[in-house]
Amino acid sequence: GKIRMRKYRNINLDLLKVLACVGVVLLHTAMGGFKETGSWNFSTYLYYLGTYSIPLFFMVNGYLLLGKREITYSYILQKVKWILITVSSWSVIIWLFKRDFTVNPIKKIVGSLIQKGYFFQFWFFGALIIIYICLPVLKKFLNSKRSYLYILSVLLVVGLIFELTNIVLQMPIQTYVIQTFRLWTWFFYYLLGGFIAQFDKDIIKNRFKRWMKIIVVLLFLVSPLILFFLARTTYHNFFAEYFYDLLFVKVVSLGIFLTIFSLALNQDNNKWIVFLSNQTMGVFIIHTYIMKLWGKLFGFSFVGAYLLFAIFTLCVSFIIVGMLMKIPYFNRIVKL
Repeated sequence: GKIRMRKYRNINLDLLKVLACVGVVLLHTAMGGFKETGSWNFSTYLYYLGTYSIPLFFMVNGYLLLGKREITYSYILQKVKWILITVSSWSVIIWLFKRDFTVNPIKKIVGSLIQKGYFFQFWFFGALIIIYICLPVLKKFLNSKRSYLYILSVLLVVGLIFELTNIVLQMPIQTYVIQTFRLWTWFFYYLLGGFIAQFDKDIIKNRFKRWMKIIVVLLFLVSPLILFFLARTTYHNFFAEYFYDLLFVKVVSLGIFLTIFSLALNQDNNKWIVFLSNQTMGVFIIHTYIMKLWGKLFGFSFVGAYLLFAIFTLCVSFIIVGMLMKIPYFNRIVKL
């Protein structure tokens, strides 16, 4: 029930959330640094490192929810209700702020869930709502590790078919599907997180050896070179969102998850992780407007602008969310 707080909080998952949050901000801030020229530079490198953040967000959520014994509809409706309240509140705030009174705010709210409206990043909440609604039924099917493997294999094959088609057509066909509805991808990462939750933590820590971690870190660090090369030669499109179906990205995402998951973190020395983790959703929500603020204040006409832009957006977003969380009503709509 609600009375007993979770005594044990897995701060490894909190650290994953913080890293994924930083990655999303990188995706959105570093893009401008090479989009025009399509050239390789430090911005390009940071941008493609951010690729793994969306997969990790879905995996963490899948781990937490599918790790539960049962998923009731009342629990899910509660979750969906809060997503909708959050999305609505923020959209209405911007609607009032911009004085867009000729536009129906409901249209902006619904639009934001399918990558339109004031917050294009809210497509993530749209996808999450769809997944949540399916969870109580899915949970009945997912009654063994084998059932997870079966569904994961099917989704993996679907992703591979997309990838092969992209290679043949020399363009990402995912462009035809609004990001919210690329559910074969989101369910894959979500269920992958859930699958990991079916194993004992210590078993994972023992099986996931040190040499595996080193390989994962190396793959992660060279992956921007690989992804940029693919973007240029095969996809003819630089957006990272078309890489989530790549087997390579799925393997590295799993590797990063397991690497961070199996770190030995001491609860007491790492209070900052939980502190920042509580702010990740808020940062995810407001960072796009902090980006606009930079444009108004400083612009991009000087050397190193994009690197400072990324750092500014991250820091200011965390500071503002930290302050908003101290205000009673805002506390609810930045937390989720």
